[in-house]
Amino acid sequence: MIEINLIPPRKKKSYFLLVSLLTIFGVAICVSTIILVQLQFEKEHVRSLEKQSQQIQELIEIEKSKLTNSQLTSSTEILNNIIVEVDKKQIDSVPILSQLISLLPERGFFESLTYSLNGDIQLTVQFDSSREAAYYLNALLHSPWLNKASLASITAKEETEEGHPIENEKILPRYTAIYQLFVDKKYITDLQVEGGKQ
Repeated sequence: MIEINLIPPRKKKSYFLLVSLLTIFGVAICVSTIILVQLQFEKEHVRSLEKQSQQIQELIEIEKSKLTNSQLTSSTEILNNIIVEVDKKQIDSVPILSQLISLLPERGFFESLTYSLNGDIQLTVQFDSSREAAYYLNALLHSPWLNKASLASITAKEETEEGHPIENEKILPRYTAIYQLFVDKKYITDLQVEGGKQ
């Protein structure tokens, strides 16, 4: 007996197109996320620079209003007075940085620190867990060096090896936290006057 099969064989489904589209979609999402995060950091940096520029301009205006016409003999005198005034208000940043480092948990690392003349600090720190980020915020809130501290954002990212995730291993994310800090200038100035920089 001979069997004749007149039904054409089924074509095997190819998943290549679906996998390709999903890969392209995933890469597009990753790239757009990275671009959006970078744009946000750039916007924050521009805002910070604009704020510093405005503060310097306000300081110049205040100094101009304090001076009488008899004191306006030359622009060099005005600039010298402004420099002296800024030097009086300037706080040594090394003790502040030492204090911020001393409050870090064992596995906390600074990524960036932005400090302005008015005592505002934007601090970016990397942690192994979100609990460490919360612990650090609590330590900052209880520090006499600061008037105010807040957690602006926290993001998780997975560690990779040469740009590719490590296969067959559980990957623990790293957490990047951005803090907004406001320095207690009077407290620090008093410490500097006493010579007791902690």
